[in-house]
Amino acid sequence: MQNPPRYPDIEIYILDTNLPDICEWLKKHLTIEGAPLVEGNTHKIHTNYNGADIPVIVVEKASGKRFTSVWFDSSATPWETDLDCARSAFSALNKEVRCSASGWIEEEEEDAPDLWWKINQHGEKQCNWKD
Repeated sequence: MQNPPRYPDIEIYILDTNLPDICEWLKKHLTIEGAPLVEGNTHKIHTNYNGADIPVIVVEKASGKRFTSVWFDSSATPWETDLDCARSAFSALNKEVRCSASGWIEEEEEDAPDLWWKINQHGEKQCNWKD
């Protein structure tokens, strides 16, 4: 069985979390360089992994009022896919984490936009997530 290709970026959504806890999780995998730049509910964090600069954007209340988005704007992350990252976040934070069930490909018009992975204390499963 062939491994899925590395995603060009990574994005996950974490339920009921906060920036300090996210930063503690990030520090286990990345080097955080400097304090986050804050613009409203958006936090821009400059990180580095194996010599590669990885911009991380954390948006509180990104989906509804309870989910925080964490977007890694790079393919050079420690994780190959959103699901790999979501598993890491859940393991560290013990908070529900969601991510897209498939990678985004520019040529595809619709990529099952409502199909998501949900990881929580009950396990992992795919679900439809509608705003």
